[in-house]
Formats: sequence, C-alpha cells, structure tokens
Amino acid sequence: MVEFNRNRVKAERIARGLSVEEMAKKMGIHAGTYSKKENGKLRITVEDLSLIFTVLGIPEKDCGIFFTTSVANMATNKKKVN
Repeated sequence: MVEFNRNRVKAERIARGLSVEEMAKKMGIHAGTYSKKENGKLRITVEDLSLIFTVLGIPEKDCGIFFTTSVANMATNKKKVN
C-alpha cells in the first residue's frame, strides 16, 4: 500500500524556511486550512499537492519523496520440530 507522508510536507516546508502562514498565502488559502491539511485534519487534494510541489520548488521527478510503501505484517506458521 502506498501512503502519503504528511510529515515530509512539513519537513520540506520548514527546510525552505516557510511558516504555515507563508505557505498558505502562497497557496491562496487560509493558514488554518493549510495547517489542517498538513496535520491530516483535512484531505489534501491532487490540486493541493500539485500546488505544494510548485510552492516548494520540487520537480515532478522528485514527487515520490512524499510517498511511502507500507508492507503489512505477515504472520508465519512455524513447524514444530519433534
């Protein structure tokens, strides 16, 4: 399963020296709305994601840094040795 890593968005924003307020302004939304998106309280749309990449100056080829692949834990059956 591929999951979106919101923590990476926050880390990239901070690394570029942008506050929540500055990021929101560049995206044309309220700071509270942006904060909720970044913290998982509101859904980040494809349009939001595209704008985030643009604002942060992340090239399309590097967008995969925001996604992680999780592998479900698998139970294994062990044979009893007699």
